[in-house]
Amino acid sequence: MNLNHYQVFVTVAEYGNFSKAAHKLFMSQPAVSQIISQLESELDCHLFVRQNRGVELTQEGRDFYQLVKIGLENLYQARHHMEELKDLNHGTLRIAGSDTISRYILPKRLKNFSKIYPGIRMQIKNGTSGQLQDMLSWGQVDVVLGFEPKNQTMVDFYPLMTLHESFVAAKVYAQVLPEKITAQNISQAKLMMLDRKSQTRQAIDAHLLKRGIRVQPDIELANYELLAEFARQGLGMAILARELVEDLVILETDIKLPQRQVGFYITKNMPLSHAAKAFMDFVSLKDM
Repeated sequence: MNLNHYQVFVTVAEYGNFSKAAHKLFMSQPAVSQIISQLESELDCHLFVRQNRGVELTQEGRDFYQLVKIGLENLYQARHHMEELKDLNHGTLRIAGSDTISRYILPKRLKNFSKIYPGIRMQIKNGTSGQLQDMLSWGQVDVVLGFEPKNQTMVDFYPLMTLHESFVAAKVYAQVLPEKITAQNISQAKLMMLDRKSQTRQAIDAHLLKRGIRVQPDIELANYELLAEFARQGLGMAILARELVEDLVILETDIKLPQRQVGFYITKNMPLSHAAKAFMDFVSLKDM
């Protein structure tokens, strides 16, 4: 099947004349006649009645014209749509992030991306680290922005930024703490951490245990924002990423706390939509 032959047929049908159709298509009249004859042979029917002044569609030709006309229009619309997707005039960005990422990192970047590509629709989900990987493997999202996953056998990870866990506190509480937080005096502070179900908490505990430090927090909270708010209210010293809590005092310490990579991860060998690739490139450039 040659789509150009169908366009020739439609043009002849609309002009009712081989010569005029040939002129419109920048073809020779014999070439147009040959294509129509070939189509009629393939379809085993007469599409036109030849007359002295031109041609007229047969009944079969009229039926065929209606179907071909609609088919070509749909095809051109589909091609135009794909070109629009490539040019990022349309498309859908399906992205997910953890609660912390969705609160502190994702919104501003989505807002700036939307200003540049207003035609891109956004489908945004959030969840725990395990839920994010399930969304990705089930094809519910194209890309996840989150902490570097432990198991990368099924995903490709693209680091974006490093978060440095730190001891932080409100200024009023920092003033009553030792000048430097050490393994010996950490118990003097009212320590606040995420609860033990959190992967961030588990990473911090494991990191400290390797260095012979076991901590017993006085306050354990379920989410990052709540922990940050307790710290802002001067209720204790928290362990939070310094990049996410610029309004709190970073306390001096000789205790090395973990660093965590934040970045994009996608399913291995899975082609990305134009919108997802554009967002990854956009954010990567902004965060360099």
